[in-house]
Amino acid sequence: MNNLFYVVALSIFALMHLGIYILFFKRWIQRRWVRGILGAWILVNFCGVLVYFAGRYEFALPQAVYFWASISIGVCFALFVVMVLYRALLGLSFFSLKRRKTLQDGAGLFCGVLSGAYLGWGMIEGGMKPKIERVDLVLKGLQHPFSAVQISDLHIGGLIGKMEVEEIVRSVMELRASVIFLTGDIIDTRVAYLQESLSALGKLNAPLGVYYVLGNHEFFHGVYEVIDAVEKLGFYVLKNENIVLKKDGKNFVNLAGVNDLFGRRFGDLQPDLAQALSKRDEHLPTILLAHQPKFAREIGEDDGIDLILSGHTHGGQIFPFGIFVRLDQPYLAGLYQHTTTTQIYVNRGSGFWGPPMRVGSRAEITYFEFRG
Repeated sequence: MNNLFYVVALSIFALMHLGIYILFFKRWIQRRWVRGILGAWILVNFCGVLVYFAGRYEFALPQAVYFWASISIGVCFALFVVMVLYRALLGLSFFSLKRRKTLQDGAGLFCGVLSGAYLGWGMIEGGMKPKIERVDLVLKGLQHPFSAVQISDLHIGGLIGKMEVEEIVRSVMELRASVIFLTGDIIDTRVAYLQESLSALGKLNAPLGVYYVLGNHEFFHGVYEVIDAVEKLGFYVLKNENIVLKKDGKNFVNLAGVNDLFGRRFGDLQPDLAQALSKRDEHLPTILLAHQPKFAREIGEDDGIDLILSGHTHGGQIFPFGIFVRLDQPYLAGLYQHTTTTQIYVNRGSGFWGPPMRVGSRAEITYFEFRG
């Protein structure tokens, strides 16, 4: 695991917890002993975040401990959002000084109730089965219509185990697609911990095959071990390469895949678009699998790519954090026109990272119907 990732991520969570205490609890709660209890509790919650990162990236944890640690991240997110709202309410300048104390107490009570509702709904939506998003797309020059399923960001490991993978596989197989695409961050712990889950994942199959590209999280857990494990399942890992899919003995579409952008930080398995497109059939439409939507910034009209399929963003996962995702990624969720000749579809993710929560961004499995 990259040490810089630890430092940056944990620093952000530390500042969020500090802000929650100083800007929300300390401002709202007047009694010192209550503030003391809340201060101790927020410290324990931050310890839960520390335990989550240790369990996710360093060693296995009992499920009960892992659940508590995961919920700690959700609690932090929920309280941070209501803290921002609380400060905004206190900033309303049209209230008289006499009424501001009433406003402060009322805003604190409202935000306290809201944080519980926010956390509760997040758990409910996070526990919902992925929604099947059906998308009809035209690929210029496509001679043979076909169907495909995309799953992304399943994050197997932690709270997503064999049962959850089996449910995803069952949903995918019921769609009877011609081909299946896995667009990264599917595996998110050490392969040694995932034998049963991988066995369940290996039941994915389609007439034209199952194709996989790396996400950033695969790099955190021994990327070559992940590649080896995925290939043993019978999936084809597209590492800066192109496959020409055939139907009834005839070539009909280029399927290219690039390694994730994280490879540039990792110093190995870096994305290489030119290499990925070097052996394609120029007369056929081209679909590119690229985990992060911002890889589209490296693609212009002259590259001749008809469609990019990505994931990574989780659609923000927990509203309103999609705002921050958009600071890094040009596309958040759904279908976009990238250039006049290239579209991009961003899958919201079929699992979750961190807490088992989603707010306003339900998990999805995408079913495509392609026609010429």
